[in-house]
Amino acid sequence: MDSSVVNSVRLKSIERRMEKSLCFDDWVNNAKNHDELSGREQWKVEDDSSLYDSSEIRIRHDNLLRFLDEGNYSDLLYALNEGIHGNMGGMGRPLLYAQSKLGTKQLIDDYVDVIVRSLHMIACASEKDVPFTEKLDFFRRASHCYGRSALMLSGGAGLIYFHHGVVQTLIDNECLPNVISGASAGSIMAAQIGTMTNEELRAGHFANFKYDLPIDQNPMLVLSGLHEGYTPQLIKEMLIDSFSNDMTFQEAYEHTGRNINVSIAPAEKHQTSRLMNAITSPNVYIRSAIDASASVPGVVSPVTLYAKGKDGKAKPYLPSRKWYDGSFAEDLPAKRLSRLYGVNHYIVSLINPLASPFVSEPKLQKNKSVVRVLPKLILDALKDLMLRAENTMSHYGSSFASPAILLAHAVLDQQYTGDINIILRKKDFHWRNALFSYQGVSEIEDLILAGRRNTWSKLAMIKNSTAISQALDGILAEMEHTQEQNLMSMANYQLSTAT
Repeated sequence: MDSSVVNSVRLKSIERRMEKSLCFDDWVNNAKNHDELSGREQWKVEDDSSLYDSSEIRIRHDNLLRFLDEGNYSDLLYALNEGIHGNMGGMGRPLLYAQSKLGTKQLIDDYVDVIVRSLHMIACASEKDVPFTEKLDFFRRASHCYGRSALMLSGGAGLIYFHHGVVQTLIDNECLPNVISGASAGSIMAAQIGTMTNEELRAGHFANFKYDLPIDQNPMLVLSGLHEGYTPQLIKEMLIDSFSNDMTFQEAYEHTGRNINVSIAPAEKHQTSRLMNAITSPNVYIRSAIDASASVPGVVSPVTLYAKGKDGKAKPYLPSRKWYDGSFAEDLPAKRLSRLYGVNHYIVSLINPLASPFVSEPKLQKNKSVVRVLPKLILDALKDLMLRAENTMSHYGSSFASPAILLAHAVLDQQYTGDINIILRKKDFHWRNALFSYQGVSEIEDLILAGRRNTWSKLAMIKNSTAISQALDGILAEMEHTQEQNLMSMANYQLSTAT
């Protein structure tokens, strides 16, 4: 048999084993074997590729490495000031991570590593080598210019366990972003991430946690109100009660330092959606926000938000307004996260079954063929038709279907992809799972494992994309804390000498 045919058969066999891997180490070993056999391992160690500017990256890498070895702080700062960003020379292109099963060019990994090492070297420099004020100014500018990553968790009801696998994998590999948004089911994830300590999350919380819900109920009976024991409202309350606490957004931020965000949508036609967080709504209870974000229109009633008053007691927040499921208005609030936190890089975990038929990976495509453009044209035409129908019905007073049309339009009129997309595939779930109906715990475990598997192939890109911003954020937080302590010490000294 021809050697190329034999290799093809062996590669397919390895791919099947990767699809069935039960742990990351097993998946990595298979991925390495695949890259060796396909020749991609050799591709990774060679600098050259038409996909990025390898010569620019090599020059910058070698210069930084030389300055590090020499302890040359002046030239190191100058080189870093020339520009630190995630797509230097095109090195952040997703296509560079689609050439092999594991990782990308070794030069890119080395370049990210040498930048992180350089940042820490500057941070640890003595006052003589780099004055504190100059150092603080550099890190503030670098952090502002580089930006940061955010994890956006879509809605998807009972498919939430896919999110569990994604988030636990990011936690285990220390690349969970500090900015997290969630809508509907995603808001339930954000609430847990934002209120639990690092120790609790690293102990495998999302790998092991199960919501206190009946596993084998008939979802259609529940939705129709014919189930004797459960209603949609009760299911929602049981879901939230499984983990919820009484923290406000501000209290959660002070507890964990994570910036969590919850999307909610207005029940009124002419109001706008909101993004709840410690900046825009610090005193709102997180439980109240997720109660709204998990209120699916037509299934459960919209709710009033509650916030902690000055007396420590709950009081209505915007009492004249009602709110419901944020995924129908802004499932993935990229623009708002950018404005609030300087986010310029987005990791998306998508479980929304209404959106997935229209989602593709645009950044993994070199060109837009007719096959890829046609679905968008059809979708645009469908959205336009919906708006025309809603306007006509409203004009003639036939508004009974208007809310449903607007909701359908809102779902279709959103952007569901980011820079790195971890998407639940149809083969990894059953439609009844979306209605919190599972035939045994094994189906829940399968969804968690699907989240893990779909994240493993993205980890190399996520690590390279988040390493520099995490280093900048950590260093800057420590330096600003030091500055605050120095100012307090100076104030105390002046006070003592004055008295």
